[in-house]
Amino acid sequence: MGILGFRKQRKDLRSALQSMRSHGIIVNGPYRRRSGMFVFSVANSVITEDELLRLQGEGKFETRELQEILAEIGKRL
Repeated sequence: MGILGFRKQRKDLRSALQSMRSHGIIVNGPYRRRSGMFVFSVANSVITEDELLRLQGEGKFETRELQEILAEIGKRL
C-alpha cells in the first residue's frame, strides 16, 4: 500500500471510530497484537481494524445495525 492509500485508510478509520462514538458506543483502543493487527474494544467485543473499515464501507454504522453486529460477535465468542 502506498503512502496515499495508508493516509486514506487512517482517515476512514478515524471516521468510523468517530461515527461509533457519536452513537454513544464506547470504543477503546487501538491495541496492536503481536501480528501487527490493530484491534479495538467496542462495547465488550473485540473488532479488528479491517472489520471496522468493512462495516463502514457497507454503511452499517446506524445504531440499530451496530447493536445487531455486536450481538452477533458476542455470540461467536
